[in-house]
Amino acid sequence: MDDGFQSQFQGETDGLQTRVPVGELLTEAHFDAERERIFRRSWLYIGRESDVPEKGSHMVRDLPFLKTSLLIVRGEDGQVRCFHNLCTHRGNKLVRGGAGCSRYLTCGFHGWTFETDGTLGTITDEHQFRDLDRSKLNLPQVHTECWEGLVFINLEKEPSVNLAEWLGEMYGQYEGYFDRLVCATRMRVVVNCNWNLAVNSFIEGYHTKYIHHNSVPDYQGGRVNPQRHRPWMELFERHHRYSAPANPDHKYTAAEAIAWNWGKRCIPSFDGDMTGMPPGVNPGRVDNWAFDIVQFFPNIVMAVSNHRLMEMQFWPIDVNHTEFIGTVYLYPPKDLGERISQEFVRSRARQVVFEDLNTLEAQHQMLSSGQLTHLQLSQQEIAVQHHFKVAGDMLGNRGE
Repeated sequence: MDDGFQSQFQGETDGLQTRVPVGELLTEAHFDAERERIFRRSWLYIGRESDVPEKGSHMVRDLPFLKTSLLIVRGEDGQVRCFHNLCTHRGNKLVRGGAGCSRYLTCGFHGWTFETDGTLGTITDEHQFRDLDRSKLNLPQVHTECWEGLVFINLEKEPSVNLAEWLGEMYGQYEGYFDRLVCATRMRVVVNCNWNLAVNSFIEGYHTKYIHHNSVPDYQGGRVNPQRHRPWMELFERHHRYSAPANPDHKYTAAEAIAWNWGKRCIPSFDGDMTGMPPGVNPGRVDNWAFDIVQFFPNIVMAVSNHRLMEMQFWPIDVNHTEFIGTVYLYPPKDLGERISQEFVRSRARQVVFEDLNTLEAQHQMLSSGQLTHLQLSQQEIAVQHHFKVAGDMLGNRGE
């Protein structure tokens, strides 16, 4: 590399393309194929076990692009399950939205009830039904597996791989990490752009020097790495992760000095404290480490650090619109000083994300013009290359 900075790299690069065609990417036909061949066949992160903390706790997750609504429930046996959110009597949505906790799930149409394990319970005026087979009227279940407190679902009738196989080498590398941090803030935004473009913007650091020059102008790189090359990059069969370089030359602003006097350094994460961190966090154990970016294909990106986790979900609405759900998790504050310090983190994270989202809408608009046929990608954008390779493999079209 031209500045002499050497990146550590692991993984297979066979099949990656530096010129990715975009002619079909923004078409209805391509989006239909992605919905059926990618999203219906992938293990999708849908929520956390802590979202349904008690027996009977449940929450709704609507996925209109997949033409369904899902109901995540913790049963009386403590197990977390997912069901299609419909009453098996007349197809009414069983729970209209949000979250709750109850011993039974009751349909508001005719009063049918279901146990929290999906078993049909009470049928109103049951003797009026003929040829009734209760065994065929339980809630239709979705394949569900939990990993490190995260809930994943798969909409195939029979998944081709289990969750451990889907996550591959990362499966055993984050033990205890996600339980260390608690939800601090959440934002939901509908962005006028394709879901691929949204994911792509958050899995490369090539843009940070420019898009974020006002909000976080010198958080990464510094004199030893002025182009902000990733010190560690790793590609897996489906997913990827890289470590972002901290800037050892960064000088605290007045606001940062106040925030870090009262709380832990969360953005930028420059203290390098790896105490108790599992091997998946800063996997290369690089010096001057800021945070990791991890993509769980297809649509989840996480910014992982020692005191902060930024979780980003990109759910397609249609070919031109994406629902972005961003959640910041922070360490539990022990006093008011740490709580106030964390307000700075929340504010700064929101500002950085909105800068990314604004650029995405401009990019999507111009790609929709059809004037650009290919994306020309550099080694800094190798994660974007990998994203399109995995997608192409699942679509059965590598796209020349």
